[in-house]
Amino acid sequence: MGFILGLLTGAVVALLYAPKTGDITREELRQRTDELKRRADDLQRIAQKLAEDAQVKGRELVDEAKRQWDAGARGAPSRNAEGGSATKS
Repeated sequence: MGFILGLLTGAVVALLYAPKTGDITREELRQRTDELKRRADDLQRIAQKLAEDAQVKGRELVDEAKRQWDAGARGAPSRNAEGGSATKS
């Protein structure tokens, strides 16, 4: 979120200080501001979607790791059953 806010702030500053022939009218500033707001909203939606996708993928990876851990624990011989050693000689 900080990245988007910084991007928006930088864009506004760039528009205000960019050299241009003639004076910038209030209408031009309003149009540019509206465009920047629209782009910021688009970026926010994209970032939200990416965050949601990453969260879903993270849950899937955690679930898979848990399944592999459980499968490994069931397949491994216990120390007590092997006479105190987990490896066979």
